[in-house]
Amino acid sequence: MSRVIGALKSYAAYLFIAVGVAWAAVGVLTGSALVAWPSVACIIGGAFLRIWPGRRLTWAWALSTASMGFIVSVYQVYAWAPMLGGEFSSLAATALVLFAVFAAVHAVLFYAGASAKPIRPGTS
Repeated sequence: MSRVIGALKSYAAYLFIAVGVAWAAVGVLTGSALVAWPSVACIIGGAFLRIWPGRRLTWAWALSTASMGFIVSVYQVYAWAPMLGGEFSSLAATALVLFAVFAAVHAVLFYAGASAKPIRPGTS
């Protein structure tokens, strides 16, 4: 399990950027400003992880970004769930699966960030 977390931490910057781009695509398709925030936060978090991978602020940003993405994903699942029985049931089912996957990805990114050990100030 530690090898998986190590690999996840080494690719975390790219994963955050990829999730940010996916959130941006969802934001453009839905026209929702709510999903623009996880997009911006994920892309900035990925850039921080790429530039300063071991700093305390970087992993704090990553943890808060993963938390926010998880919360927005769960909210979107909650918002789309009532539409399952109506005219848009196939669209609602697709959205539920998409946001459930986003929630799972953010939970994994949060776990990877929580297990990271930031570099103390003054050490390299």
